[in-house]
Amino acid sequence: MGLHPVRLDLGLSKQEDGSMPICAECCTADAVIEDLDVDLPRPWCLGCATALVAAGDPVINYRSLTASAAEYSRTLTARSTATLPFG
Repeated sequence: MGLHPVRLDLGLSKQEDGSMPICAECCTADAVIEDLDVDLPRPWCLGCATALVAAGDPVINYRSLTASAAEYSRTLTARSTATLPFG
């Protein structure tokens, strides 16, 4: 009966097992986008990213991590005057 190492999963990057990263803001939900305007790309869940849009500070330069990112794109288009990137 030896000690077993425990893997601490902070959810800040894609996991080795293929699971999605966890939102860096709320630390509870799966990320749907990744903010590319910061030195270490920051993952955001749909709820937290949408809250940024409502606050007037949307994530514009992002990478989609899941199909749910399309919902963020629609929210961004409908609720923000920021210029969306082409791509």
